[in-house]
Amino acid sequence: MCLGIVGLGYVGLTLAIAAADSGFKVYGTEINPKILASLRDNHAHFHETGLDHLITEHNGKNFHSSGKFPKGTKFDAFIITVGTPLMAGTHEPNFGYIRQAVQSIREVYDGSQLVILRSTVSAGTTRNVVIPFLRDMCGKPEVFVSMCPERTVEGRAIEELTHLPQIISGNNSEALGMAEDIFTRITPSVLRAGSLEEAELAKLFCNTYRDINFAVGNAFCLSAQTFGIDGINVIRLANEGYSRANIAAPGFVAGPCLEKDAYILTHNMKECPSRDFILSGRNINSSLEDAAAEWVMHKANGKVIALSGMAFKGKPETSDLRGSPSVNIARKLYAMGCELRLHDFAAYPDEMDDLGLGRACRTLREACEGADALMILNNHEKYSGITREDLGSEDITVLDAWQVCGKITGTFTLGNMLLPGTEGGAE
Repeated sequence: MCLGIVGLGYVGLTLAIAAADSGFKVYGTEINPKILASLRDNHAHFHETGLDHLITEHNGKNFHSSGKFPKGTKFDAFIITVGTPLMAGTHEPNFGYIRQAVQSIREVYDGSQLVILRSTVSAGTTRNVVIPFLRDMCGKPEVFVSMCPERTVEGRAIEELTHLPQIISGNNSEALGMAEDIFTRITPSVLRAGSLEEAELAKLFCNTYRDINFAVGNAFCLSAQTFGIDGINVIRLANEGYSRANIAAPGFVAGPCLEKDAYILTHNMKECPSRDFILSGRNINSSLEDAAAEWVMHKANGKVIALSGMAFKGKPETSDLRGSPSVNIARKLYAMGCELRLHDFAAYPDEMDDLGLGRACRTLREACEGADALMILNNHEKYSGITREDLGSEDITVLDAWQVCGKITGTFTLGNMLLPGTEGGAE
């Protein structure tokens, strides 16, 4: 079988390589020349465990990448993997990227192939936006379309693609059967959704559930501090040995999905009590970024701030800066007039420099040199062995947002940074 994959970002490239490794002939298209240049050199433009090895193995054989699909090639299916960002200045989803992606298959699509939407979209988008577009493009009343949402975690995407059950759906029985034929060759288990909308909602429910779950921990942590009590200690006490409590540890919540999927879920939702509840969780999580920025402005004697952990998460390790709370905090501090030093153990220095928010530093010690405060903003495992001596400063104020710097004494955490009437609760 021959697959055409539109978009070779985090979702598209990992799926393309997993499919090639499963025996498919895969052609991937990408409009970003830097991504295509990286692939010609046999490596991805982002960090993902095991991916470069598989690219090297399949490049030019089962996997081909270019700016457009080759004419004369018989494709069995096209998979749209581009993202759905929010419109600038609003919380409305922007479907322009999906329309452009569908438009890009015009010269090789005749209506007989399956088109799979892998992107995260609001309920009804596949049926009401994608299907009419495809019908107009091929001039046929009957097309074959599936919504098969991506659900992998960055850092373990290749492993999860071949182990997680894949949700599939179709606008008719033929489309559902074609989708099942594809994904059963990649993963041992598929789950049939009853409709396109069920599949769309399943992905949104998963991400929004995680967002709300984390929001509960953050809300409890903030509320404890209004009583002058360390919120992290209370949550730990509540959970210990008690099976009916599994309150999430407080922390920043972001990434290219969690920061926007609550808005996509509620985008065209009719009025119902759950709408405000869903969005309140998102508001709690985003407010934590404001609290951290305001805290460091209050605590730092000057305005030189080192931010370490710029990727949106540290475990599993990723270089992805999209949707990163660290980047959001950096933007807030930059707007307040701070001089910033940026560091990460996996993110690429040129991508951090491209943010235009401060100098990217190769080492944590370099970032801390001359800084008034250090904010540790993700949970990369390399923080565990760092001491104040490694920072090159005994006096620098440290916020250990994820409690990963066990060897750095006198740090602040998200559980004690906002204790009222104190200078914080340094441990």
